[in-house]
Parts: sequence; C-alpha cells; structure tokens
Amino acid sequence: MAEAKYLPSTDAGKAIWLNNFTIKLNTYATLLGVSTNELSNLQKDNAAYQYVVNVLEQYRQSILNLTGYKNMMKHAVGQQHLGTIPLIAPAPAPPPAVPEGIFDRVTKLASRIKVTPSYNFNIGHDLGIISAQENVKAFELQPELTIKLNVGKPQLKWTRGYADSIELYVNRNDGQGFVAIGRFSRNTYIDPTLLPADKNFDEWYYKAIYVIADKPVGLYSTLVSVVVKRL
Repeated sequence: MAEAKYLPSTDAGKAIWLNNFTIKLNTYATLLGVSTNELSNLQKDNAAYQYVVNVLEQYRQSILNLTGYKNMMKHAVGQQHLGTIPLIAPAPAPPPAVPEGIFDRVTKLASRIKVTPSYNFNIGHDLGIISAQENVKAFELQPELTIKLNVGKPQLKWTRGYADSIELYVNRNDGQGFVAIGRFSRNTYIDPTLLPADKNFDEWYYKAIYVIADKPVGLYSTLVSVVVKRL
C-alpha cells in the first residue's frame, strides 16, 4: 500500500506527525464527524507507536554508549580514563498492544476527513494532512468555470477542490466593469439579475478565484460568457 504523500519518511518523523494529528483532531472531531470511539482508537495507536519508537531510540543510544565504552577499553589512549560501565535502562511499562496497520488506519481516516463538507485547507494544514505538493499547488490553483442558461438565467458551475470557497465576479456591460457577486462554498450559482429595461439581450462575463482560510489564492479563472436574452 503506497503511503500518503504528507507522511514523513522516517519513523521519528512519523511519530511526531501522528502525535500532532492525534492531539489536533480533538479540536476538530465534532466538526469533521469523527466519533469518540475513533478518537479513542487513534489515541491507543499513538500511545503504542510513541512507546515503541522511544524505546528503540533509548536502546539505540545505549548500544552506542556501550560500543564507545568497549572501544575505549581495548587500548589506552593519552589521558583517557574509563568511568563506570554504561547501563541499559529498563524500558517503562508498555501501553496496551494495538493491531498492525496503524498508518493504514490513520491515513484512511484522514482521507475520509478530507471529503467531509466542513473540511477546509486550513484544517488540513493544522492536522498535517496537506502534502507539500498540495501546499504548493494551493498558490497555483485556478478555477475552471462552465456556464449555460438555465430558464434564461446564467448558471455557473465549478469544482471546489481543496479550496474552502470561491469568489465570483461578473461584468454585465453596464460600465461598472467586474463587480463581486459573493463567496460560495457550494459549486453552483444561478445569477438572478434581470436585463436592464433598455436591453433585449446582452453578453455577460464571469470570472472567479479560489479562497482558502478567508484569503483569495492562486489565479483567476479564464473568462466565460453567455448571451442573456429577455424572455
């Protein structure tokens, strides 16, 4: 099974990541629909993994200390003096064992979180489930608008992706240029604006930009337009 791109490559890095994810998820659990049982299992996984990684590091350091001491024992060098033989400290009592597949479970949970309606980029960044590639692409994002008439009114659609929302603009050929329509977390908008009384038809232009953590990011979309006619 391929690892998620946001996971660190080292065991120590994974331990830090898992601890952060476990702690931070408590803040967002209700918002993201994560159950108490899921949180409890995650905390058990985290405790078990932290224990094993920490004990391995403790024994690794003990082996290094003993190896250095052994090397000094073999030959007298300068004013070198040996101290007491390094001890291997006993490991603390372990937490309860957990099933194999800790990172299979946690990445599956993260994947589910990322498709919940209340999820946004800011939460993902805080939980550490945004990959470096996604983080860079956030500043290269460009909405792709599609437009058609729906009962004579412009209907726009787009894909939200990793963004929290989209900021939509329109130019109705009224001399005001592009003006903001608003921000939308859904992916569809129907423009209810009526044609001016002195026009029977007109061409209206639209553009949009993604919004993450309340700030516009990336590039404006390519302009789309539609001819609006009086019904």
